[in-house]
Amino acid sequence: MGLNALVVCLFEESEALEHLAFKLEQEQLVLVAGRPRLLARNSAEFEQAVKALAEVSRRREQLVADAAGEVGLAPTTTLSALADVASDEDERRVLSERRQVMRSQVARINSLCATNREILARNLAATTDALAMLGDSPTYTAAAKTKVSAPRSRMLDAKA
Repeated sequence: MGLNALVVCLFEESEALEHLAFKLEQEQLVLVAGRPRLLARNSAEFEQAVKALAEVSRRREQLVADAAGEVGLAPTTTLSALADVASDEDERRVLSERRQVMRSQVARINSLCATNREILARNLAATTDALAMLGDSPTYTAAAKTKVSAPRSRMLDAKA
């Protein structure tokens, strides 16, 4: 079974996953540091990383389908099933190891995404609270548009 191209692609996909995790960690640092001006740039770089991952993932899917066809499996077979039927012990080991590495990378990415969402939610809540204290708290309408309430009288403590 000619799995060399598939193994190379798996390493490339692993690198793409690692780059995506790096961009998420970078975003987390920007969020924690309170540097919103850097978010747009980081978001653009994150989108590029997602596109690169999608491209290499499509290539991997095609290579898996090709390799599956060579051994008589369905084109929609999984990497795990392909590893199970590999004729060479080294091929089985490499495919299984790459699969496990990529699964742990995806779990790490999911964890980073969840943490970044929590940070964003806390920052949004803090901003909304601060605006509410000023009387300019935005609300959202059913049409998903923002509406700012009318200004209110404010009393400030000059001693504070």
